[in-house]
Amino acid sequence: MKRLRLVRLVSVSRGLALGLTATLAVLVVGSACTAIVTRVGPGGECFVATDCAPGLICIEQADKTRVCSDDLSRVAGRAPPEAGPEEQDGGDAEGGVPDGSAGDVTQPPPDTGLPDTNQPPPDTGAPPQDAGED
Repeated sequence: MKRLRLVRLVSVSRGLALGLTATLAVLVVGSACTAIVTRVGPGGECFVATDCAPGLICIEQADKTRVCSDDLSRVAGRAPPEAGPEEQDGGDAEGGVPDGSAGDVTQPPPDTGLPDTNQPPPDTGAPPQDAGED
């Protein structure tokens, strides 16, 4: 009789331990995969530009650390539009699309729908053979 109780107790204990372990594993994995995104402000340490708050970029310093900054003077090339300072009026009504007023690159001419009449020169055959190569 005592042996039966002991077997039943061990069986129930194993089931509870297995259930508790599975629940704990799900909670640990779920919390580890959840990313808490906190953007770094000016002067904060960063690894890529997405670590920085809007309007800031991640710039490498002389000591090889990287910090968030809005100073674009040390950036090579043209600054991306999302890296510029935020507009004072809260942005444009077009959702951040440039209006073409400044810094636009030259756009190709619009498509008129007409066929292209510029044809490449005709192929005139093989190049002439040099007579001295026989």
